[in-house]
Amino acid sequence: MQAPKAGGGVRSLKGIVATAGAARVLNLHALAAEALDDPDYSQRPLFIHPVLNRSIIMKYNVPSGEEDNLAPRRFNSTKIVFPFDQDDLDLGGQGLFVDQVDFPNVLARVLDYTDLPLGRDVRVLRTLDRLPTLDPFLVRETLNQLRIDVGRCYSRLNSADQAEMLAFVAGEVEALIRQCFGEAKSNDRRTRRLSQLLLAEQDNAELQPLRDIFRMDASEFAEAMFSWKGFLYYRWRSRTLAPMLRSTLRSLLAIRAGRYGRTESAFVVSASEQVQQTVTAAWREVGQRLRLYDQAFASLTDQEHPDGFRSFLVRGSGLFMEIGARIGQMEQVVSFWNYCFSAERLAGLSPEEVLDGLRDLLQALSIGTGLGAHGGVEQLRGAIETLPARPARPARAAQD
Repeated sequence: MQAPKAGGGVRSLKGIVATAGAARVLNLHALAAEALDDPDYSQRPLFIHPVLNRSIIMKYNVPSGEEDNLAPRRFNSTKIVFPFDQDDLDLGGQGLFVDQVDFPNVLARVLDYTDLPLGRDVRVLRTLDRLPTLDPFLVRETLNQLRIDVGRCYSRLNSADQAEMLAFVAGEVEALIRQCFGEAKSNDRRTRRLSQLLLAEQDNAELQPLRDIFRMDASEFAEAMFSWKGFLYYRWRSRTLAPMLRSTLRSLLAIRAGRYGRTESAFVVSASEQVQQTVTAAWREVGQRLRLYDQAFASLTDQEHPDGFRSFLVRGSGLFMEIGARIGQMEQVVSFWNYCFSAERLAGLSPEEVLDGLRDLLQALSIGTGLGAHGGVEQLRGAIETLPARPARPARAAQD
């Protein structure tokens, strides 16, 4: 088997996987060690090639000026990283981009696919590349729709997300604890324990009373718990995203159009307004979808009517595609803007750099079935076309 030799070195790999949430990084390197005894890990793998199936995949915004044949896109590319040393991530790794030139042949040169189906792995990678994030619920539902069978162990929350979600979930399930066990507080041992069980990967006998309430067999209950965890995950992410999104929109609207010529000034005003309108419409849609969950959960805790919540969990995973895509792309707006155009940097950037960033942001919002699909995609495209095309940058030589 050939050793990974792709260009595009990555440093501080250990720090990235330790702090990034599951929506940004799919850490198959850690999963290879933690799920080795799980039959689903080997029998229903995410990737057929064993080296690819223990890589680290991340969403990556390519900084301005660094685009080349390896990284042709600057917004939300998907990067595959092969660690130099499986036991020491401090040594970093090397990677390649899913959207780079001639990607299938590059992947075949990096890894030996002589006796393995290259097409299936490329299909999964390109599916991940089309998604705004790598969150495990959106990924799982997308692969299910494509009839790509993948084990449940690949749809897990990482430890960083679980730790941050724990207090939030405890507050959410406090009413359920009162129904099942009588009076309880958010710091009650039973409340915390149920929260841990809901966020855990494995089924647990301690959830049997809940399974009895829902009148489900083991398989149905496992899927229902996955669905419930998904809605808790999106509720948590929406609450942490809200203040950051408001700050980003304020920053966009604070751009001083007077720094630019007539055509560029009109573009700045139009682009800022269109991004705000598009994101606001998407945020409203997320709120409507999450209110459906709130109503179903209230039927269980307030009305003591488990059938309504049970039915919602059975059907609810279909909403993951809509909620996950909307939240994911809004997170990308925040990440991209704050990384490239934070309040500290914005004042020092040239007009050309700001116009470049606005153009990239508008193009990203109008791609595929993301925010633009529900927020005026034609207006966004129209705003892009009001500004002359950016000057072409000379491409650097391709690397393998």
